[in-house]
Amino acid sequence: MKKRSLFLVAILSLTLALGGVMGCGSKPAASGTAGTAADTAKKGPTIKISSKTFTEAALLGTLSLQYLKGLGYPVENKMGLGELAVIRPALTSGQIDMYWEYTGTGVINLMKHDPVFDAKESYTLIKEWDAKNNIAWLDYAPLDDTYGIVVRGDVAEKYKLKTISDYVAQVKKGVSLKFIGFPEWEGRADGLPAFEKAYDFKMPKGDYVNVAMGLNYDTLKAQKGDLALAFTTEPRIVTDKLVMLQDDKKAFPVYNAAPVVRKEIVDAYPTIAADLKKLSALLDTKTITELNMQADVEKKSIEEVSTTFLKSKGLLK
Repeated sequence: MKKRSLFLVAILSLTLALGGVMGCGSKPAASGTAGTAADTAKKGPTIKISSKTFTEAALLGTLSLQYLKGLGYPVENKMGLGELAVIRPALTSGQIDMYWEYTGTGVINLMKHDPVFDAKESYTLIKEWDAKNNIAWLDYAPLDDTYGIVVRGDVAEKYKLKTISDYVAQVKKGVSLKFIGFPEWEGRADGLPAFEKAYDFKMPKGDYVNVAMGLNYDTLKAQKGDLALAFTTEPRIVTDKLVMLQDDKKAFPVYNAAPVVRKEIVDAYPTIAADLKKLSALLDTKTITELNMQADVEKKSIEEVSTTFLKSKGLLK
């Protein structure tokens, strides 16, 4: 280290003596996408990108971080900050500049609005409401991480179940199909009561099986039930080869994911909305479920899953 320092001092002295000017410049890129970012570096404030703590949120945040960095945006990794009560104040106060939120969460939890069942309506409501807070909701992804009803393949085949209406028709015929749900969902306004109202039926009390959240898939696999309440982007839908019934009467609120960004950042980078739209447009429910599976089931790192996906779609070199 000492020899290197003396060498640098000598070079500096020689340069100054010759009347040269040494600029600070950008650090050279090490390899890979960093070279692209350096070549197309954008001038403006550093974008502090964060996420909630669960797998899907971390994936969405990391995808954005890697993608924007590859495009030359100055970014800072603030992943895994916390859930809504922590991350939302961090956004509005400027501690972070961006994270992915769900339209349903915005409408129900932030606006205190009744659940909305149409994707465009939900997005428009929260986008217009949050504009007064200087928060921009960029274009939402097709992925909808909401409630859903899954059924084992053998049950779906036996009763020809493709939609929730198909299931309700069997119940109305008197067929007993055990439905695995959560205690809190049974009484929630947007839970079982709304589900029964949307499909105009009453679930037989003897058919409702209450389990702790997270045990629904194991209970279904053990054949202690025929159908189960699930989340639409849950990896076990894939690994357990479950059939997701189509919510043909829209009983469940929509929860499309969207990048939520401080207006100051959007104003500083006029191209960021269009750039992020190229990413969000690729993230439908099936795709994010597969990415969740790679992280949760195959135990790949979030960074690896993100990098592989972005490269496969041509969004990262």
